[in-house]
Amino acid sequence: MQLELDYIPKKSMIGVHGLIKDFGKTRVIDGINATVSAGEVVVLIGASGSGKSTFLRCLNGLETLTAGEILIDNVPLERKSSSLKQIRRQVGMVFQQFNLFPHLTVLENIIEAPVHVLKQDKKDAMEIARELLSKVGLYDKQNCYPGTLSGGQGQRVAIARALAMHPKIMLFDEPTSALDPELVGEVLTVMKQLAEDGMTMVVVTHEMSFAREVADRVLFLDQGRIVEEGSPIQIFSNPREKRTKAFLSRLSH
Repeated sequence: MQLELDYIPKKSMIGVHGLIKDFGKTRVIDGINATVSAGEVVVLIGASGSGKSTFLRCLNGLETLTAGEILIDNVPLERKSSSLKQIRRQVGMVFQQFNLFPHLTVLENIIEAPVHVLKQDKKDAMEIARELLSKVGLYDKQNCYPGTLSGGQGQRVAIARALAMHPKIMLFDEPTSALDPELVGEVLTVMKQLAEDGMTMVVVTHEMSFAREVADRVLFLDQGRIVEEGSPIQIFSNPREKRTKAFLSRLSH
């Protein structure tokens, strides 16, 4: 007789063990342990300088670790490893500034990496790029140049560009912080759709409404440490730690 399980654990996509990151004599990440499961949306909150962006850069192999270990889909992320490039292809990242190539059209920006890095057939890459532009609501902008786009449109192209690499994980580093307030919503809408589609996501944001609505878990960072973590309801309605309460109190004033 086969037992039916009420709860089947989800596969771990990110594992962080004892992560430390120093810049010179300054410790920016101070012993973080964390896991992110497949399909989970984890939102990082905290004051500027708390280590959130550095933590994301460590997850994508953009920073050398001072100590500790990061596993991406159970494979160690090591800068000296020959598999680093392969692992990093599984992790898409969207920054505050979308950094599109100004001399390339929107479509050309999106197919650049799939064609030259993944060696994808150009015709196939263009077909996928158009599908992604439809997904982010910009199909009609495929032949435009970045200079003609609004900030929100540029950031949505950046998301499509990251998705074109077929990542298993998407990292977002304050993707709306450089946008005018009226453009924030269009980017968050795309991110919400990705979450609904089951994309594993780690998001640094000051948009608390997004964290409340979309996050499975919220991590509050302070001085390079995870001070508190929990569901959005627990963190925003009943935080346990004094530093979490103080941070959220400042936001409400």
